[in-house]
Amino acid sequence: MMLEDHHETQWREFFCLSCQWVHRVLMPEAKGKTCFSSRGWVFTLGRDWELYMLKNPMSRHNYIIKLPKLKFPDVEVLPRYDNFSAKFVLSASPTTSLDYMVMVIYGWGGRLGLWKPGDEEWTAVNFPSPTHNICDLIFYKGCFVAVDCQGSILRCDVNGPTPFETQVIFRMPRRLMHWEHPDLVQPTTGHRLLMTGAYLVQSPTGSLLFVSRWEEREPAQTFQFQVFEIDLNTQTYTEVKSLENTSLFLGSNSSFYLEANEKHHIKPNCIYFADDSWPRLSEEGGGRDMGIYHIEDCTTELYFMAMAYDHYSLPLWIEPSF
Repeated sequence: MMLEDHHETQWREFFCLSCQWVHRVLMPEAKGKTCFSSRGWVFTLGRDWELYMLKNPMSRHNYIIKLPKLKFPDVEVLPRYDNFSAKFVLSASPTTSLDYMVMVIYGWGGRLGLWKPGDEEWTAVNFPSPTHNICDLIFYKGCFVAVDCQGSILRCDVNGPTPFETQVIFRMPRRLMHWEHPDLVQPTTGHRLLMTGAYLVQSPTGSLLFVSRWEEREPAQTFQFQVFEIDLNTQTYTEVKSLENTSLFLGSNSSFYLEANEKHHIKPNCIYFADDSWPRLSEEGGGRDMGIYHIEDCTTELYFMAMAYDHYSLPLWIEPSF
């Protein structure tokens, strides 16, 4: 886990699950930047809108790729750089494929943009309807696949004849996407839990998982997650009651799974989640909404409650190479 930015230093801290220690890495490229991660790479976005990709800073080899400035013709007035982007997703690691691509969720309306090596600028991706507000994105079976806040799942076939067009391939039931859950209730107050996140993850068997996050913040913070397996062929969904020997990692990173591993301190049947709630960040910063959710008994284990140093800085998981 890459921790928050120390405002006065060029060092960044990383909490390693394997050894349970915090490591300090000299990383001037990330100072004062908003950071994201995908496939072991860290994306840094600065006030000047300059964008870089850094190979896993915990590795021994320093590798930096400069991307075009994050600007789009459909955004006339640029907002603050620190909440303009929600997520960057790589189709493949640049160290293993020269044909990699990057897609980003950007802007207040949750739009999509695409960049390929050799392009001098980002290209906006079109939606079948202007109402789509994207909240998560993954690369799945050769295509970028996104989910919007209404539960529509869209696919962008970047290698097909229309690489900048999306199409709806599935819709989650509206009752499961309502901001107040019809069934999930905080036991002590009787209040319905509020939806604060939706994610897509590829499972170990190759299926597509949809994960919804629910919480109540007062009087005590309560979290609950629901996981559904989506069958795009039959257009059906099934609630997943157990991830068995697998755990999911969610946050400002592109979502991924890992097999449970006692040596690396990865617990089975859990959801490791990091704070990615940009709209609700306080002046003290992020790092508050993070923990390990145990699916078996629906309990949350507070995990490495980080101290935030800036409101733009959020902790994020970096996918390991082991």
